[in-house]
Amino acid sequence: STRTEDQLQSQLQALREQFNVRRSNLHDHVSQLEGLREEINLLSERKYELEKRISALSDEREGLNVSLEESSDKILLLERRNREQEQQLRLQQRDIDELRQTNSHLQNRLDVVLRRCGTPIHGDKPSLFNEIEMSSQSSVEDELRSPSQCGRSKVPSHPGSSIGFPEDEIECDDCDLALAMDTEDSWKFREELVPIYRQLKRLCEDLRRRRDNYSSADSGISHSPEEIRASEIRLGMLTSITKELGHLIEEAFLSQDDGMCLSCQTLAEDRETLEKVQKELLEKNDDIKRKSEEVSQLIAKLTLQETELNAVRESRDQLQSDLENSTLAKDQVVKKAWEVRDQAVARKNAVEIELARTRIDVMHINSQLMEAVQQKVELSEQLEQWKLDMEVLLDNQVKKKLKTQELEDKKKKSQTDPALEPPPTKRQNSRGKLFGLWR
Repeated sequence: STRTEDQLQSQLQALREQFNVRRSNLHDHVSQLEGLREEINLLSERKYELEKRISALSDEREGLNVSLEESSDKILLLERRNREQEQQLRLQQRDIDELRQTNSHLQNRLDVVLRRCGTPIHGDKPSLFNEIEMSSQSSVEDELRSPSQCGRSKVPSHPGSSIGFPEDEIECDDCDLALAMDTEDSWKFREELVPIYRQLKRLCEDLRRRRDNYSSADSGISHSPEEIRASEIRLGMLTSITKELGHLIEEAFLSQDDGMCLSCQTLAEDRETLEKVQKELLEKNDDIKRKSEEVSQLIAKLTLQETELNAVRESRDQLQSDLENSTLAKDQVVKKAWEVRDQAVARKNAVEIELARTRIDVMHINSQLMEAVQQKVELSEQLEQWKLDMEVLLDNQVKKKLKTQELEDKKKKSQTDPALEPPPTKRQNSRGKLFGLWR
């Protein structure tokens, strides 16, 4: 009985020791599980922060896209305004050219009419307006002189005075003929002045209408001036209409210059704003590229952390299943858990090393790409230089061929006309030999 009691006590002591060992192992395993839970919570918090950051970056990217669309719309609006300003400038320049053409045409017609009138009475050369006034004055004087001349011609018609004076009658007939010719010439001159006056009047009305309301005026529409006959032409009418025309043309040129200056200023301002918007657009594009790169990097980090989190969860589940269903000793379970954790850490380190290698490879590939681009630029520059050299060489060859062709033509001419050929010199013979060697 004592022996059995001792055996039972020894077994009880062994069971107590085993129970204490298992209790200590259980405490260690529970602490390990708590550490894994803390690590999982930390990784989940980091994942949540990364997701928030990604959402913020996506919102910022959307805002940049909206601002990019607004800037593109603004660029289109500025380009449209630029085209409208250029079109307005072209229309104004066309109107100026038309006014100049009409002015030159009318000036040419006036010159032709004045040349047809003949040379002036006085010795010095009068101006355009003086010639018109002199022609008008001569026509008026002829009209005033015609009734007195006719009265004189009627004096010798009396019977008492006509007897014995045949020479006076001949002189009166000659005077009547001269007066008739003068009145006919002045009447033709007035008839030629009528269309000129009408055109000048029409041009003045068009210029006045454009000055009053330029926006509603059209250069192709012209109102017909009031009708005027040759008998209504008076002194000073052409002078006044030409002065008015010159004044209106000067006003049109001044307003046109002011409008062109304002258009040029607005065009320059629009171009400056367009350049600013383009710079802002480029900066925003760079920001978008940088943000997209950051987002891609964060997504890559998030995927790596998700893989690590999944691995940790798998290890946790495996440890829990081992605790629940394993028949092994607690120290073996803990040892296996440590091995699993060491494997996970080793995998993590291997993944980090592989990521660093891939980054190094990407940097190396980028450097190779930059070198290839630089080589391509250098090759393009060499190709352009080669093209220029070939053009220069071809030009020189063409010039040399033309020179040789000219020399051959000269030789043929000299052979056909030996009398006209000068005696050849040694210098010419040497030149011919040189050109022959070159050929």
